Amino acid sequence: MNKIKFLEYLWDNGLSTSADLSVQEIQEFKSRTSANRVIARKWVSEGNCYQTHHQARLLQDRSGLVFYQNDDPRTGHLVVVNSDGTTRFTLGVPRIDSNSCPQEGYLSLPPSSVHFGGIEWGCEGNDGYTDYLFDFDWSTGKLLRFARPSRPW
Repeated sequence: MNKIKFLEYLWDNGLSTSADLSVQEIQEFKSRTSANRVIARKWVSEGNCYQTHHQARLLQDRSGLVFYQNDDPRTGHLVVVNSDGTTRFTLGVPRIDSNSCPQEGYLSLPPSSVHFGGIEWGCEGNDGYTDYLFDFDWSTGKLLRFARPSRPW
């Protein structure tokens, strides 16, 4: 699988920065240049340049990006694209048990800042009934496991 070599943020002032900057470095950049917000992400894969306006996160293995469907967290769906920008799959809120109501649940962009249940690169969410940390196979979209937090998000 091809990898994303270079991920940059394109800012509303026409400048770009590496996506690897720390929060402090981003704040310094914004203060220094009067940038306000990221308007696109740009990357290189196999020598070709790609760009998306979505608020996207780089997958841990650098094989693609994940973002909210229609740039709207309320859809309850995440879209995973390959390094060439083609859609790999769309991920919906999983049905965990008979109490689940996926159309009322949500998924947050990975990775979660919390780690429990052995899930290291998880996706916080709710199945419409209960909060969970979900662990997906980001190559296939298969739900591998899930764990309940000790307290609600």
